[in-house]
Amino acid sequence: MWKTVIRRLLILIPQLVVLSLFIFFIAQYMPGDALTGKSVDPNADPQRLEELRQQWGFYDPWYVKYVRWVGNIFKGDLGRSYTHQVPVTQVISDRAGNTFWLGLMTVFFQYLISIPLGILSGRYHDKIPDRAITLYSYVALAMPTVVACLLSIFTFSFGLKWFPFGGTISIEAYAAGGIQAFLSRIHHMILPALTVALISTTSITQFLRSEIVDYEQSDFVTTARSKGVPKRVIYSRHIFRNSMIPVSSFMGYSIVGVLTGAIFTESVFGYPGMGKLFIDSVFSRDYTVVNALIIFFAILTVLGTLLSDVIMSLVDPRLKVK
Repeated sequence: MWKTVIRRLLILIPQLVVLSLFIFFIAQYMPGDALTGKSVDPNADPQRLEELRQQWGFYDPWYVKYVRWVGNIFKGDLGRSYTHQVPVTQVISDRAGNTFWLGLMTVFFQYLISIPLGILSGRYHDKIPDRAITLYSYVALAMPTVVACLLSIFTFSFGLKWFPFGGTISIEAYAAGGIQAFLSRIHHMILPALTVALISTTSITQFLRSEIVDYEQSDFVTTARSKGVPKRVIYSRHIFRNSMIPVSSFMGYSIVGVLTGAIFTESVFGYPGMGKLFIDSVFSRDYTVVNALIIFFAILTVLGTLLSDVIMSLVDPRLKVK
């Protein structure tokens, strides 16, 4: 397994090279630059802006800028954000923690909801519980993330006022610190995490349902029934345990999907994470931040795929990652 991990990491290198060339080339030919975005004072001296463009190397050929950018990356320097006027590593690190904890809570809610629904739907397939869960899955699958977020905000933030809208912590809790600040951060994460989890449980729920239905017709389950094994024991020890093995492999993809999908969630909820930073950087044409975030998301995708394979081999000893 360790050979596979090392090989996957080595394969990641040429993938990142090709991806970096592609995104850097596209970014250079997008209209405008960091000095034409909304962050620039409209009364700024045009001559001074031209001097800054010359100073920052905006007019250099794209391959010169690419080589300079890659050389800085090997030095641990991702560049400087033109909008925030601080190193890109600092800008991303300030937001990465928020996205990580939001993604972790989303995955927790996702499995907390999807596993019971999948078990209930599989055990009572073609009955009223199964049909109700299937209807919910169809609605969740058809619901766009942006629409679901807006409905949640309108209902639970503006209507019922159960959850705050925007930010990661209240001013009072930030000033108080301690346990109050911790609870305030949790309170700000619940609504976006739960909203995304509710509409992203479809694949796990339906996959678990189909696994349970298939295992109910398997030979070893039929043999257990013929021996008089209680139905409860058959489901807990034979059907559920085997059905959960493939579902566990979704965890790596779920983590990556939540982190990369935070672009829409954080933007709608006003949650200051990497997703919202990506959108803001695109609008302000801060391409140093955009390039770094795309590379970061690409690395997460490859690592998520590798994590799923490793988890699958750990939970099922019959499978070996070759």
